[in-house]
Amino acid sequence: MKKIMLLSLLFAAFNCTVQAQLEGSLWDVPGILDTPVFTKEYRDSVYEIIYTGLAYKGVPKKTFAYYATPGSLSGRKDEPGSLPAVVLVHGGGGTAFIGWVKEWARRGYAAIAMDGRGNRPDGTHIPDGFQETASGTPIYTITSTLQDQWMFQAVADIIKAHNLIRSFPEVDTAKTALAGISWGGVLTLITAGVDHRFKAAAPIYGCGFFPTSPALGQGLNALSAADRDTWLRQYDPAHYVARAPMPILFVNGVNDPAFYLDSYIKTYELAANKQLSLQIGLKHGHYTEGMGYEIKEHYYFIDHYLRNRPGLALFAREEQRKNGRLLVKLKCETPIEAAWLHYTTDTTSNLLERKWQRREVQYAHGRVYAGKPPSDAVMWYISVTDIRGVQSSGRIHQ
Repeated sequence: MKKIMLLSLLFAAFNCTVQAQLEGSLWDVPGILDTPVFTKEYRDSVYEIIYTGLAYKGVPKKTFAYYATPGSLSGRKDEPGSLPAVVLVHGGGGTAFIGWVKEWARRGYAAIAMDGRGNRPDGTHIPDGFQETASGTPIYTITSTLQDQWMFQAVADIIKAHNLIRSFPEVDTAKTALAGISWGGVLTLITAGVDHRFKAAAPIYGCGFFPTSPALGQGLNALSAADRDTWLRQYDPAHYVARAPMPILFVNGVNDPAFYLDSYIKTYELAANKQLSLQIGLKHGHYTEGMGYEIKEHYYFIDHYLRNRPGLALFAREEQRKNGRLLVKLKCETPIEAAWLHYTTDTTSNLLERKWQRREVQYAHGRVYAGKPPSDAVMWYISVTDIRGVQSSGRIHQ
């Protein structure tokens, strides 16, 4: 009896701590930390779940999700408290991706991926799910009722999915992480700033500072001035990233068509605990051709923080000496295969169109040695690739 009372007190104290993290945010609302009511059906080695979220248009909203574990794939029961867990967030036009949850389950995780558009993965709308407009997901819409706004509900769905996965007996509640692709990366950055129970976060693409990005600004420019200001105040990740205490991995391409490098650099610099994997030639998408959830860096990053396995090389110190030569000190658990100096001398104002170059530089005994960047380089950074093909980057200089 005493043990039960102690556990109850600990749970209550923990909930108060989490509520304090949410205090003052948009998501400081009744029921946000409650474990959602849900239904679960086993099919194709994963569970199909419909869980209940916050009120939307006056009724509790329903959300579809896939859930997978090593046990669901194998048909064997998972041991209680044995699994780290990850919450997975799709981007614009996406859905809950069964391939993503299965990949994490194959790697030894419990994984949940929800559909933020009110649908099943086949596009069938679920009763009481979010209602998209004829033009698609109303990402930028500001309604008179906060809880009817898609951005508010999308973050709430993530927090609710986190509550749900933490309630499953096989999950180790001290080891949870968050990953999102594209617009899911935007939502990941916001959520990381308000739900500090996550021990790591990996936004693939995704950043803040929307007004300085032509691609991101298009939706904002269609709003009235008042709605635009409201949206930016409520939902630009630039207001949340600095609040996130957990390690964050930023992954992007230098010529990403949605999240331009200037906005991306500003967002990265705000994070307190961060790593970067900036890649030349990285395409933008949910999967295939090495995009989205096929990007291996986010698996190794989360594995490091949740399972104490080798992660990405950490840039401990970067130094440009008086002669202009570069010295970078690394902390790495996996042998480094190559080191590179990446740079662009292109002054084209459109960052999407800038041409990047790279040259291999010397690596030895935890140090990168490089000649000084070209005098006309307007941006440059150092990266290393380990024997797994995992790329880690230093900060961007401009």
